[in-house]
Amino acid sequence: MLPIKNLAKDWKGIFAQFWQRNELIDVSTNLQMLGGALLLLYAALFPLGSDFADTAKTLFIVLTFWVLFTRGRNWLNSPVGWFFAAALLVQMLSWAGMLMAYPEWAESSPKFHRLGQWFVFAAIACWLGGSTRNTLILWLTALLALLLAPWVAGGGFAEWIDGARGQRVEFGFHNAQHTAILFGVALLGLAVFSRRLFRYTGLLSISSLAWAVAVGICALAVLYSQTRAIWFALAVSLFTLLIVCVFIVLRKQGKGVWLRLIAWGTVIGVAMVALWVKVGDVVSKRLGLERNTVDALLSGNLDSIPYSSIGVRIHSWHAAMNWIAERPLLGWGGKGRRLVIQNLQGMPSEFKNTIGHLHNSYLDLLVNYGVLGALVWGVLNCWVFILAYKSWRRGVLPGDFFLFYIGFMILWLVANCFESYLFYSSGHFIFGIVVAGIATHIFRCRSEFRPEPGRNL
Repeated sequence: MLPIKNLAKDWKGIFAQFWQRNELIDVSTNLQMLGGALLLLYAALFPLGSDFADTAKTLFIVLTFWVLFTRGRNWLNSPVGWFFAAALLVQMLSWAGMLMAYPEWAESSPKFHRLGQWFVFAAIACWLGGSTRNTLILWLTALLALLLAPWVAGGGFAEWIDGARGQRVEFGFHNAQHTAILFGVALLGLAVFSRRLFRYTGLLSISSLAWAVAVGICALAVLYSQTRAIWFALAVSLFTLLIVCVFIVLRKQGKGVWLRLIAWGTVIGVAMVALWVKVGDVVSKRLGLERNTVDALLSGNLDSIPYSSIGVRIHSWHAAMNWIAERPLLGWGGKGRRLVIQNLQGMPSEFKNTIGHLHNSYLDLLVNYGVLGALVWGVLNCWVFILAYKSWRRGVLPGDFFLFYIGFMILWLVANCFESYLFYSSGHFIFGIVVAGIATHIFRCRSEFRPEPGRNL
């Protein structure tokens, strides 16, 4: 028995050096190990397409609720708890309203998971424990799994070759749009945190080489997914961050500022030219596919817009406006967006049978749950942003974390104008782990999230 006890102590010691102590919830080392392991399993398994990812997520959510009810009830009375309660209430009211007004279109029961999935970030943040190191470990785990996904869940080298030849690739994800946002966020993170990496390893090191390979994989994956919305969203995000970084550098007014700016500008310019030479034809062809649709849209004649990729979106968005206007407060319940598609006159049957959403998270939200649902989402994000800013100002949230969060939210808000990521597992995953990394620092900064005194669980 003695060796087993020593082994258990050794594992606890190793874990304590790897995963920092939880400063948000007063739990034992064993529970910290369990919660952290489940969280890392979820981050590693989801990009690889494993069915066990949902099991890991469910287990750590159940564990979180149990811990909060037994040791952290102050969390339940926090703004996050009230936002969660508001989301549940909106879904209940929307379902009840449909049951009374249109029982034939109402769901058999309210589906709380649709808006409840937004709050997975709070459960993840609990187990990150307010730690910067834990957050970086989580994000690195998700990144490594994502880089392996094309070979584990996708078609491997054959699919990469297809992408280079101009075919659209998915790498085993739901579709190319979801592939694009996952790799796009990863590319954004690699760009923002490059300075942190180079500060500790230098430009000429194995870690720097691995970073360059990861950037290449993510950039090519985004390009080969041929998702114009993510190209646009990523360009807006990176351009905004570039302006912020230039402003920060110029404010320092140190020696060699302009030299560094010119050097980095040259490197970025050469990289973009080289990338265009390699994949410029793919981008040009993809952007040129919708020329007729754009011409019809500019002419103002909606009836002449073909049912192409952009055309389907325009027709469904136009139809959604009438549905939103009819039930603006609580929407049409969980089936609302599907009702818009099914009742859209003129849409070919192949689209009606395969499309179940409006390719716009905000219209989906308004159609399903009305202004009240959109209000919960909007206020929640404003709350997180304001407190992230305050946490950064107080020195709790690192500057590069805040910069990454700004870039992510720009990318996220723009991308959701063209795809319904808010209601898909890939959107839940990427929003959950990114915002959790920010929220865990917010919780550490706020006194109401301090652990309650008493015996450890």
